[in-house]
Amino acid sequence: MHFAQRASILFVAAGLTATVAASATADEPAAVSGADTTLTTGTLPPSDVTLPGGTGPTPAAAAPSTASTTSTTPPTLPTPEEVPPDNGPEPQVYHGRIQIPVIELDAPYIEGIRISTLDYGPGHWPGTAMPGELGNVVVAGHRTSHNADFRNVDQLQAGDEVIFDLDDSQGVEDDRATVPTPDTYTGRYVYEVVSVEIVPPDALWIVNQEYRHTATLFACHPPGSVSERIVVHLDLVDETGEPVDPPRPATTTTTAVATG
Repeated sequence: MHFAQRASILFVAAGLTATVAASATADEPAAVSGADTTLTTGTLPPSDVTLPGGTGPTPAAAAPSTASTTSTTPPTLPTPEEVPPDNGPEPQVYHGRIQIPVIELDAPYIEGIRISTLDYGPGHWPGTAMPGELGNVVVAGHRTSHNADFRNVDQLQAGDEVIFDLDDSQGVEDDRATVPTPDTYTGRYVYEVVSVEIVPPDALWIVNQEYRHTATLFACHPPGSVSERIVVHLDLVDETGEPVDPPRPATTTTTAVATG
């Protein structure tokens, strides 16, 4: 993500209200302080603010229905951590690599969404699903500073591949990131772009977890500005290229695709 100046951005998600201090560089993630609400398992509290264009917030995911004669406990969804209270340094934990062939991206995939992490590569929002898991894998990245890993995500179209290679041993070049011990995350997972949209900066619903295998990439938009966020929605596909989940429900919402 990127920020043009030090500013305060208000994030409101139900009872979660926090002031976001934007850093002085032109491409830094927001740091939130003052959050006074603990997130519930599986989803952030839905916002009570209607998004532009009549698009309301995503409701909390409903557990899959089960037959009345069967007592089945649905799997527990991941719980996203709250927005970091600051943009200070944090340990650089390396998970593998994220690759987007169509925009020639091959970058380290690191844990965390603070600036100190995104300076080295796209970062995984702590508490959201990991690649291949049930739920929503949420990943942030820079568009203009350092490697500008997500600079060209506005060029992505439906069907483009995003690959998470958790077996790749090539980390950050100067060993600033460490591999977890033991490293429990393995495998190579391919997701396909479903849609690209532009949302307000307080759209915390993008980290909501649901009973599907999805992923979300996000960064500030347009490049050099903090006025909006560009969001790329992905679905996990199998080795034949077919989605692992049933088709998404039909929607009448118009998706705004970035143009630059």
